[in-house]
Amino acid sequence: MPIIKRATKLLTVCLITASLTACITTPNQPKLPTINDTLSDAALTTIAKQDDRQPQSHTSSSVIGVHHGINVIEEFHCSDLCPENTIHIVHYDIDDKAQCDRIGGVTKSILTPIAITVMPKDYCLPAVIADYWESYPQ
Repeated sequence: MPIIKRATKLLTVCLITASLTACITTPNQPKLPTINDTLSDAALTTIAKQDDRQPQSHTSSSVIGVHHGINVIEEFHCSDLCPENTIHIVHYDIDDKAQCDRIGGVTKSILTPIAITVMPKDYCLPAVIADYWESYPQ
């Protein structure tokens, strides 16, 4: 009998843990705006569509705000012909594809200028701009 009681307790603990985990994690659901958000979906779309944006400082990458609780970075990459061949990429400050998926972002591989060539680099884009990425001026 003690083995059955232990198995029942173990099963109960496993079920409670699974239930709590399901309540806490919400995969595939977009995050809601938080009190700390400084960028709306509309603001992100506007920034990503602007082809005349220039770096705000001497660095080519800067945090421009918070969207759904996650820092948003705006990067400028240029090949050997600067500023003519400069692309501008707006993305979450997330490097891991699994984490990007968890937060509702979309991982896109973007050809990024490096010296006289380009190389694909994965970026975690906010879903609101990911669908339109190919049509954005870069």
